[in-house]
Amino acid sequence: MLLGACSDAGPTPDPVAVPCSSSSTSITVIQGEGYQSPLVDSLQTVRGTVTYIADSGFYLEGEDLPADGRYSRALFISDDALSRSVQPGQQLQVSGRVSELGKARDKLTSLIDISSHEVCAEQAALPLTRVELPMDSAAREALEGMRVAFSQTLTVTDVYKLAEGELSLSSKGVLRVPTEVTMPGPSAGILEKENRNHTLVAVLPASGSAIPIGSTTHEAAGLMGHDGRKQQLILDAIPKFGLPAAPPLKPAATGAIRVVNSNLLNFFNGDGNGGGFPTERGAESPEEFIAQSARTRAAMSRIQPHLLAVQELENDGFGPDSAAQALLVLLNETGFDDWAFIAPGPDAIGGDVITVGLYYRQSVLEAVGMPRVLDEPEFTGLSRQPLAQLFREPISGSTFLAAVNHLKSKGRCPDNGENANQDDGQGCWNSARVAAVKAQTPWLGRLAGEMGTDNILIVGDMNAWRNEDPIRQFVNSGYIDLVAEIAGLPQHSFLYWGQTGTLDYAFASPALAEYARNAAIWNINADWPGGMNQAQPWLRASDHDPVIVDFEFSQSATPD
Repeated sequence: MLLGACSDAGPTPDPVAVPCSSSSTSITVIQGEGYQSPLVDSLQTVRGTVTYIADSGFYLEGEDLPADGRYSRALFISDDALSRSVQPGQQLQVSGRVSELGKARDKLTSLIDISSHEVCAEQAALPLTRVELPMDSAAREALEGMRVAFSQTLTVTDVYKLAEGELSLSSKGVLRVPTEVTMPGPSAGILEKENRNHTLVAVLPASGSAIPIGSTTHEAAGLMGHDGRKQQLILDAIPKFGLPAAPPLKPAATGAIRVVNSNLLNFFNGDGNGGGFPTERGAESPEEFIAQSARTRAAMSRIQPHLLAVQELENDGFGPDSAAQALLVLLNETGFDDWAFIAPGPDAIGGDVITVGLYYRQSVLEAVGMPRVLDEPEFTGLSRQPLAQLFREPISGSTFLAAVNHLKSKGRCPDNGENANQDDGQGCWNSARVAAVKAQTPWLGRLAGEMGTDNILIVGDMNAWRNEDPIRQFVNSGYIDLVAEIAGLPQHSFLYWGQTGTLDYAFASPALAEYARNAAIWNINADWPGGMNQAQPWLRASDHDPVIVDFEFSQSATPD
């Protein structure tokens, strides 16, 4: 939606004809240098070519542009009725009052309360200015409302709102979350600003096919419009995109144990009998839950895990109508009907509306002893309580202790204190996440000792990028990041405001890491837009990508 205007000056008078030979003010003078016009509230007459018609007005672009390019030569004409009578390519002379429309600092310089207009010419060529990223906010302001074409290859780096016709394009490829690639602190802030300068939001003329991040185009051209909050490139047409290759997935080797971690994106099944919708955090309707289940089923059928750790499972216990039971039924429909879940008791785990879960195939793994839940202050109203279980691989007799996590997210920040945003790139609740790791790692060490194993696996959604304190705490505690160790970097499992990074991990004790043969993040979710038809049924099953690790316990841990 493009910006309209409200006036406190009463009804707009009926337009009257004004000869186009009348004097007019250059649009560049009205725009001025900076974010606000120096002529706000003054009555002005301007002349230019209609370039784009919006819902509540249209854009007019003049012919004069200073050599230094510090001033835009375009203006938004806010008049709903007039916008329905003009056409692109008409040259108009329009009189009205200068105003700044919008709610942010970057408002839209406009002409409102239109008192007169005249068509000066028809079918004029639409102006076009060639530009390139990066651009800072001042450079973008100097192009406000103008038609532009980008003289470079641009990469799709955000598709979160593609179903609504919006994506982001970047001149430096798919962007990375700063603390995914650099340490928290000033360098993260510098990189964040650099990323913004290399990115622009683009609006498609109509919703089309699902486009993944990493797609490239050489044809980005349109109008530097505004939606009342931010500047947008309103594309002339849907560009041709070069799509990245589909992500590969190796099958598990014969005899290997495939462990998968998957954030389910709020798997809520209502009351378990077709009612109870909309749910608190998940599906809005039974039909939406059925579609979500189908995507999850397709993904798990493709991955074929033997042990599945999940997050964002509805925390309503383990009874016949629970979400845990619904997921079990789904897994038994993926080609094997020997699935079971780890239930520490019939009731919910902790007090959060979502919880973690462990599922395993009984013909491949044996659950040994009772499950354990860490119920400590670090997990009260903060991170979800971790669930741990000892498993035995029957052929070799090897055992390992698996623990699934979901650490505190970065949302709903406190205003002050150690968990407030420290402006170092780690967001808020960083201290709470570190505390959860510090409480968990010695607990798991003690459990493993009691159970007679030194094989420990920690998986989950840690809500921390790769160089942040909680992840470094796992590593400093002696655990090995299996994906980084085996697959190498860069990696990502999540897309956040047009930047990719890793939130989902598999950490192993050194003893267990010796048995790991494959580790990967399968990019089938974060790269793809939600709410659209996908090329494969297993795409966009969630907003997090699954982490996949294969262990071989029956073979020698080292080559002969």
